[in-house]
Amino acid sequence: MEEVRKLISEGLTVELTAKGYSMNPFIMHMRDQVVLGPFSDTDIRKGVTVLVKDIKGNYILHRIIRRDGDRITLMGDGNINLTETANIDEIIGVLYSIKRKGRTYSTEGFIWRLYSSIWSALTPLRRWPLGLWRRLNPQKPLR
Repeated sequence: MEEVRKLISEGLTVELTAKGYSMNPFIMHMRDQVVLGPFSDTDIRKGVTVLVKDIKGNYILHRIIRRDGDRITLMGDGNINLTETANIDEIIGVLYSIKRKGRTYSTEGFIWRLYSSIWSALTPLRRWPLGLWRRLNPQKPLR
């Protein structure tokens, strides 16, 4: 991940295969590729998805749900109430787009913004749509 940080700090974008289930249903484990890139301070705001090294040393790709100065609170789309915190200087890159099944979805596009705003508004009610989604899409153990 430090090489990813270095490339992004040089102004390049990096494509990685998503691993983990915390961003389901928007980003799927071992199926979707995420394109990450450089950012400015104004990009670090509520609703933006970032790759960050959290205070426990874990690398996570989650959505910002709150910013307090240089401290951000993050939550995965597949979580009901679990949050993580990190400092802004631990952000490695910002999500630019997702590649899924031969199509690219920009985070600046209408579809992504619409789904993201609806999903964020559903946070208190996520339990039911996530439960249904997980029954239809069983998760395999991470390796």
